[in-house]
This record gives sequence, structure tokens and C-alpha cells, in this order.
Amino acid sequence: METHAQHGGMSNRFRQHQHVCALYESEEEQRAMASEYLADGLRRGERCVYCARSPTALEQLRAALTAAGIDVERMISHGALVERTHADTYVVNGCFDTDRVLGVLNKSVESALNRGFLGLRTCGDMSWLVEGPPGSTQLVEYEALLNQRFRSVPAAGMCQYDRRRVPAHQLDHALTTHSSVLLEGHHRLNPFYRAPGIAMRRPAQPHKVEWKITELRHARLKI
Repeated sequence: METHAQHGGMSNRFRQHQHVCALYESEEEQRAMASEYLADGLRRGERCVYCARSPTALEQLRAALTAAGIDVERMISHGALVERTHADTYVVNGCFDTDRVLGVLNKSVESALNRGFLGLRTCGDMSWLVEGPPGSTQLVEYEALLNQRFRSVPAAGMCQYDRRRVPAHQLDHALTTHSSVLLEGHHRLNPFYRAPGIAMRRPAQPHKVEWKITELRHARLKI
């Protein structure tokens, strides 16, 4: 089994089987969310996969993890921290395909367990949606199936959405397909989540996104 960093007093906000929709409004907020989430997974002995928009964003995440007390080079060399970009994960050859990405996830879970990790934790910046690449209309299907998948394996995922740039109809789909939401530092159960069959059939309601975010700010269903 791999050797991992172990620390007391770790965050209890995140657990296996969760599928978190993280809404952010600045690069600093996005990195803070990702680094807290991934550092927690590394301390628990999980393999963590981070998918960023660019190599520069990966470097910035490494710095944030280092500031959080993670020995990044050691985690990478042991296979505990895996770095990827949009181009080799979400939009291979400029195209998004749900089946391909879910297939990669299935193999990643199996590989993590075979290497002796306690599970898989993924974190992906979804800003690739801004460009509207071919296949991006599959987002709601992908997120709905992903939520279902995380419930059945020792894994968890955080999908990070830029509120400033991602189209409102995609944000609405995101708020329908994640069981919990991280907003302005608060992690809450998502009252707008719907079962996969319903989520994949319902039309997007972009005009309700800001209202939903306001409701989430005042939600009492904290995790």
C-alpha cells in the first residue's frame, strides 16, 4: 500500500460518495476550494485527481497545496496526486464525450484501489464550457450519471463552475445534478438536486439561476 500523509483535525466537510457543485467568482476562490478539497483527500489516503484549464493553473494549485502543508512532489511521485488539463480529460481533440470521460473515471477508481489508496477524489474546473465545444450539450447527462456513479464506488468529486463566465443554462443544469453545493465557503445539501432521469429530461431554466443561488445562501441544510 502507498504511504500517505496523515494529519489530525482534518476537515469533515467532504466525504466519499459526494458530488459537489462548487460555485466561484474569482481565481483565488477557485484555488482555495480546490486546495482544501484535495488536501483533505490526500490526508485521508485517497488518490486525488485535479483537472485544470492549463499547466499554469496546475502550478498555482501546487503552490496552494504546499501552503496547506502538503508535500506536493512526494504526493506526485507516489501517485497520490494526479494532474490533468482540460485538453487531456474533458475536451480531447477539442470534443467532449460523456461515455469517454465516464470510462476514464471507472478506470481511475479501479486503478486507485489496486494501488492501495482508500478511494478516488476528483476535482475539475468546468470553465471549458465557456467555449461551448462540440459535445458540451451532453453536460446534464454527464453530471447526472456522475452523481449516480459516485454513490456506488469509493469516490467523490467536485465540479467547479465559474459563475461569471459559464452560461446560465449550464449553471442551472449543474444545480440540478449535484447532491451538494459549495457556495461562498459554505457546503450545503442541494434542495434543487433531481434524480438522473428527471434531470436529463427537464429543460434548463437559466432565468432561475440567481434565485436559486440566493436560496442556497439562506439554506439551513448545512453539511
